[in-house]
Amino acid sequence: MCLEPEDHMVWYERTKALSTERLHNLDLYWRDNFENSVHQELHSMVQMILTERGEKTLEMVRQEQIQRLNKSLRLSNPFFRVVLLFKSLFIMSVKS
Repeated sequence: MCLEPEDHMVWYERTKALSTERLHNLDLYWRDNFENSVHQELHSMVQMILTERGEKTLEMVRQEQIQRLNKSLRLSNPFFRVVLLFKSLFIMSVKS
């Protein structure tokens, strides 16, 4: 079950006319409440329009958080702490 092409364009234009704040609210709503492919398609529209406007979607924010946590986890590993120490010493010696 998907939107027909003409319905897709109508919903796209309606969604595009919404404010950025409202789109963020819809992004949050559709993330938690989609039940079928039409809902998923509407959520994709919201995400696409937010991206076109230069805004971050919830998925983008989530991916950034995952990357920061992965980096933090790597740096908390003793081996990587030693590597980071050598790297910082090398940078300091180059600057001198």
